[in-house]
Amino acid sequence: MIFLEILVVVIVGFLVYRFILMPNFSTKKVDVTQTPKEFEELYSKFNELDFLDITISKKRLMFLSIVGIICFMAFLFAFIFTYLNSFNMTFALIPLIALAITVILFLLEFKKFKLKYSDVIKRFIQLIDPNLTYNNTSYADEENYYQTACFDNLQLSSLVTKDTISGTTKDNYKFYASNISATSTDENVFNGIFSTVILDKTIPSYTKINTENLEYNTTYALGATNSLLKYIEMDNADFNKVLHVYSNDRINATEILTSDMLDYLAEFYNKYHVNFQLVFTGNYVYSRFYINQLFTPSFIGNLFNKNNFALCYIIITFILDIIDKLSNNMSNFEE
Repeated sequence: MIFLEILVVVIVGFLVYRFILMPNFSTKKVDVTQTPKEFEELYSKFNELDFLDITISKKRLMFLSIVGIICFMAFLFAFIFTYLNSFNMTFALIPLIALAITVILFLLEFKKFKLKYSDVIKRFIQLIDPNLTYNNTSYADEENYYQTACFDNLQLSSLVTKDTISGTTKDNYKFYASNISATSTDENVFNGIFSTVILDKTIPSYTKINTENLEYNTTYALGATNSLLKYIEMDNADFNKVLHVYSNDRINATEILTSDMLDYLAEFYNKYHVNFQLVFTGNYVYSRFYINQLFTPSFIGNLFNKNNFALCYIIITFILDIIDKLSNNMSNFEE
């Protein structure tokens, strides 16, 4: 019986460590030396901000963690000692009560820590663009937007949002980018950044761009759209090596993907090797980036993972640049 109880305690301890204590940063690594100098300047400004509140909260969590470990070890020792010597088990309750109080205090402090962490991320996002903000909730119609994008041929069964960046572009288009986990009925479909930009003019086609190594098969590449989608070979050999275009309107696809747009897309992928998909259709531009999770509040180790901040910067500025280039091309579109 004692071994079963010890096993339960160990399992609970592992679950706390895995889902509360352990960071869950993106596994996608970026060569920070490849990031623009603007990022380094922005990151330097970010590090000059006042982080006293969250630093104090981090120290409190570390202290409570140490106290919790001591209480846990004391409880385990007292429990085994009283069990083996047939003493009154009341003796083991003292460290158990202390552990329970410590856990409650830890959870309350961790809740405060997450709010402070969100505020820090918001400050970073607004350094990128003051028209953007950050929160850890979803936005209206997000799941509908994701399904409308038709990135692949898999039926979505659930979509969980962990972070959302929202605001407007310089042309006043609504902008959303969220860290999501999407699953089908039998597999994990996508874990990364999904973005939606709502335009003020209609794109009269469905055009999709995939990075080459996302294409497991033709069906996946085309997605659950329609049989009219065809592969469009673009007039850019470097682009065609790493990115593939599918559209139901060749003329409109070439209006969207001008030479400077093709160069920019190919350069982004060749520099950072981030797998992504872009969809242009109707009044929307959808995109998703395969980078797992960007921001996870963790008080263990470095509070601010530079790799993840670099990923956030290059993806947000990439989307904004694409929309800016698209806006310049919109005069060519036929209604």
